[in-house]
Amino acid sequence: MKVFKVIGFILVSAIVNIYASDTLSEQQIKDLFTNKTFDVLNTKKNKLLKGYDSADGTHLIYVPKKDKLSKRKWWTNGDRHCTSHPKRGDSCKSIVNMGDGVYYGYTDGKHTHTLSDFKEGNQLKN
Repeated sequence: MKVFKVIGFILVSAIVNIYASDTLSEQQIKDLFTNKTFDVLNTKKNKLLKGYDSADGTHLIYVPKKDKLSKRKWWTNGDRHCTSHPKRGDSCKSIVNMGDGVYYGYTDGKHTHTLSDFKEGNQLKN
């Protein structure tokens, strides 16, 4: 029984260390998002959106299905990327580098967003 507890502890520790080592710092989040356009997949709703975060804190979301551009705000809170939402309020997520230009957003420990295809400047349909 002790062997299983030790193996379990080792596995949990390894997973925590992998997650922690790939979680972006505040500066890395700023470098990744500032003045960039990117794809946003809301994993809960399986909805693909486009985002843009400007240096002045403006967070734009383009909803292709509605051909609508929504203006919000973004900021960092320590090592978390935060955004406002007109109906759901503010939300902050940890950003984890998954490799190959793909990042996962975790809100309260749950994978809520997949972010990818980061490009310089505002590439959104205005």
